[in-house]
Amino acid sequence: MTILIVFSVLILLAFLWLLLLKADTSFVIANGLYNSANKLEAKLAKLKHYSIWNKEFDIESHYLSNVLEFDNTKPIIVLLHGFSADKYIWNRIAKRLTNQYQIFAPDLLGHGDVVYRKTDTYSTPEQVRFLLSMLNKLNIKKFHIIGNSMGGLMTAKMLEICPRDIGKAVLIDPAGIKSDFSLEMAKSNKNPFNHYNEADFFYFYDLVMAKPPYMPRFILRAIAYKYISKREQYVHMFRDFFNPDDFFDLSHRIESSDVMLIWGVNDKLMPVADYITWQEMLDSTTVIYEDLGHMAMVEDVKRVSKDIMLFLENKS
Repeated sequence: MTILIVFSVLILLAFLWLLLLKADTSFVIANGLYNSANKLEAKLAKLKHYSIWNKEFDIESHYLSNVLEFDNTKPIIVLLHGFSADKYIWNRIAKRLTNQYQIFAPDLLGHGDVVYRKTDTYSTPEQVRFLLSMLNKLNIKKFHIIGNSMGGLMTAKMLEICPRDIGKAVLIDPAGIKSDFSLEMAKSNKNPFNHYNEADFFYFYDLVMAKPPYMPRFILRAIAYKYISKREQYVHMFRDFFNPDDFFDLSHRIESSDVMLIWGVNDKLMPVADYITWQEMLDSTTVIYEDLGHMAMVEDVKRVSKDIMLFLENKS
């Protein structure tokens, strides 16, 4: 209720500004309001924004956490966002986890507050290497891990790289198998993040979520404006990320226990048939949501967080 009240006030202020300002400036203001709402939600979830210098990558790393330093007093959960998202995507899930867990929700390379550089590589192996360097810097040794889309692929890679460090893993509509869909997409150079105008963005937005949470139209237009302004960046980063050479073969198997796969049947970004391959590859507990899409943890926070918490708390 508190979030709704504050957000309503922000919306009212935004409309007043929009009456006075030109379009481009309005987008800047609306984007500022959107960022402020994200930061407010993070605060309500008891999360603070931290940054550390990553010497290995010569770049500033950014993350959200509910602790100043990680220790052994509570289990640690690593939260990995998808392509073009950022650390704030986990605000509402984290709010339900902060009392029992230590949260580490980083911005991945080129995302959020981490500076994009044209000379950098944004492949999955490089993103995993970036994550491992942060975990090492923060002395995070044992942890649970949850990843969505690109973050789900990274989670699967982590299960093979450091299985002894991971307690339980949750993959939400992960990308990254060599299905006919992904191979054809790579071959044809199709890029869902190549937005030239608002129509491109709103087509993409429809692909990402079947039941998106309410967002005022002027805020969505500001987000669209931001995506369009970063078109060249996202085209570069997606080209590096969506590389079948870094994907799993359909016959691949990951030897790991305590894995949960979540899939939204209405996922329009990744084929629903992919979940069967992932389930066989992971030998996982699988939860299917008939009414949700690619970002189930955003579309129905209450239901998805409840299922995740039950899985995490299950001692069997």
